[in-house]
Amino acid sequence: MRYWFWTLLFCLGVWSDIALAATILVDQEAFSSAQQAGANEAQVDWADAHSKAAVQCTQAFAAAELQHYLRNICGDGNAFADVDDAAEVQGELLLIGGPNTNAATARYGEALGVTPAALAKVGAEGYLIRTGEVDGRRVTIIAGGGRVGTLYGVYDYLHRLGVRWYAPGEGNEEIPHRVLKPLPEINATESPLFLTRGFHAWEDRGDEAFLLWMARNRLNYWCVEQRQKALLHKLGIMLAGGGHVLTEYYLGPHNPYPYNHTVFEGDEDKPVDPYAPSTDYQGDANRDGVLSYFEAHPEWYAWIDGKRSDRIKEDFGDNFCTSNEDAMAEWCKNAVQDLVDGRYKDASLMNAWALDVGKWCTCEKCKALGSSTDRNLLLVYHYDQAIKKAQAQGRINRPIRLLFLAYADVLEPPTRPLPDDFDYDTCIATYFPIERSYVYNFDDPRCSKNTEYKQHLQGWAVDQDRFYRGKLFIGEYYNVSGYKCLPICFMHTMENDIPYYYHKVGARHFNYMHCTTKNWGNKALTNWQMARQLWTPDVNCESLWQDYFSGRYGDAASDMRRFYETLEKMLCNVRELKYVLGRGLRKKSENLFPNTMLRYEKATFEKDDGPDLVEIIDYAAQCRKILQDVLAQELPARIRSRIEEDERLFTYGERTVQFYDALCRGIFAARDGEVEKGYAAYDEACALARLLKKDTISCAYASNHANAGNALDASYAKDAVPYLKHLLRKAKKK
Repeated sequence: MRYWFWTLLFCLGVWSDIALAATILVDQEAFSSAQQAGANEAQVDWADAHSKAAVQCTQAFAAAELQHYLRNICGDGNAFADVDDAAEVQGELLLIGGPNTNAATARYGEALGVTPAALAKVGAEGYLIRTGEVDGRRVTIIAGGGRVGTLYGVYDYLHRLGVRWYAPGEGNEEIPHRVLKPLPEINATESPLFLTRGFHAWEDRGDEAFLLWMARNRLNYWCVEQRQKALLHKLGIMLAGGGHVLTEYYLGPHNPYPYNHTVFEGDEDKPVDPYAPSTDYQGDANRDGVLSYFEAHPEWYAWIDGKRSDRIKEDFGDNFCTSNEDAMAEWCKNAVQDLVDGRYKDASLMNAWALDVGKWCTCEKCKALGSSTDRNLLLVYHYDQAIKKAQAQGRINRPIRLLFLAYADVLEPPTRPLPDDFDYDTCIATYFPIERSYVYNFDDPRCSKNTEYKQHLQGWAVDQDRFYRGKLFIGEYYNVSGYKCLPICFMHTMENDIPYYYHKVGARHFNYMHCTTKNWGNKALTNWQMARQLWTPDVNCESLWQDYFSGRYGDAASDMRRFYETLEKMLCNVRELKYVLGRGLRKKSENLFPNTMLRYEKATFEKDDGPDLVEIIDYAAQCRKILQDVLAQELPARIRSRIEEDERLFTYGERTVQFYDALCRGIFAARDGEVEKGYAAYDEACALARLLKKDTISCAYASNHANAGNALDASYAKDAVPYLKHLLRKAKKK
């Protein structure tokens, strides 16, 4: 540790200028700066995330982040020097870390109430911020219950100074300019109320800017497939794996049988087969020279329509026969090995999902196990038991939590008691209301679909006679695959629903699927507001919106708020637009508006009533007018850039609904024999189709499920254009 440089400056009188700003003290050990120590994540063994090296790396990174932003705030690139926590320095101090990880905090912390006992109360991600006079000098301590809590404390400290990270990248930062001599007095105690907060993903598609945005907004859930694993660990972001594909991985019917089968010739170099030969053994039925799982053991697979089914491909198909003990043992053995040294060796969370809306085996033994939910929970139970056994053997040396589904085919709560040793701490239900409506809040009784979901959710979470007694994870769909990255706004939906999930059903974990990792535009509000609400569900959303619109849009704040609120009305009926109308156009449905949630002309119903297509078109026109007026104003370059990004993404949504409208008007006209009117609508549809096809950006940057090659493909309705032409030709001949 080298302190001679600072001592020399002090002796020469140069210190007087530097000392006007506080000095940041953090454990740097052998490194020459916090920046260098905090950039050392690749050299840390993150298998022990509580090691001294891990703590030092994250807390030094926190100090470097603090220094960077404080210098930007005060406009002095030399202010807020950082030194090792053991250094003796003059003047005001900023201490990063608790008394067990920062020598200076050990000296000054007790006077400010920053003690090991106080930090233990806030939890690993919680933190204390304390400012006060100690021994005649001003001291600010930012200390977490763990290294990640310290990092979050630094980001909250900067937030309280006015720094904002509304979206990834420097262009979406807001950094105030103010005097920081002395530093303001801030005293805060914080802990997250939702323990898991983030985005469900399964691809290496996040860049550093996105991951930093997550940490700066205190989000902690992303996927193990991301290549920058050391960075994720440093930032406190949990690595989640799994999904519907697990059964293909672990018991794929066409995967090679990994043992030396007693009958098959040519596999003698493989391990001894632990399973008895099957009376249904098929041999090399397809004559490819390789014995597959299904050929070796057809009885391991689902009995569907009077025969064993090998229909398993990626996420979809028929679930294996879960009553077969050998099949269950092999699935679990392969799953555990994947956690030991396979694709999930870095994962601490596993989405323990069966196939996506897969059929369940109809053999008598499986039916005796109960409902599809009952059987799914037994699969999760056996998976968890196998992990515990591997942990006891020392093969897995980290905690693993399993997130299982309450969704689609397993949406109903269990119908019978779970095993006595079912572990509710490591097996957590994830409730996914995939077909919910965003026209209504989740708990609004006027929406039949949401009411149905609410009843199921209460059956999992609050009913007195329920069988599942564990924790609850909410999986929302703010960009479900069928929405294809449309510029939907959820500001009022989240204002209601997130506190509902927290208070009424006791959810403590939350994510949503298919988040885009760049090109956010108006989606920045969804992601930023979600992050703030997941930390504090009862935060005043009106204050959040004032913060967001004034900070992100400056003098255009009031106009842009009107734009967002109108946009929310324009696309809140998105499920009907995409899953009913869009796909109805593709399928050439006779009735394009089959329910009350979406009609073409304006219609009003007491319940299940959403904005109709003509209303949606009118909202789109209002949004367009607001944007035109705003962009006609004199705006700072950074504000204009943000509004232009909003405008580009809005244009994708605008053209999509206009495309639907033109197709509907053309089809109606063709059916009514109004050929000239129909061709005019057809020309509009063709022009919009060309524009949509050119747009390859708006429906990108999400998961492969939610992306599309272009906005025309994303509409689902491109095949309706030639169909409309066909209808018009037929009408013309009449």
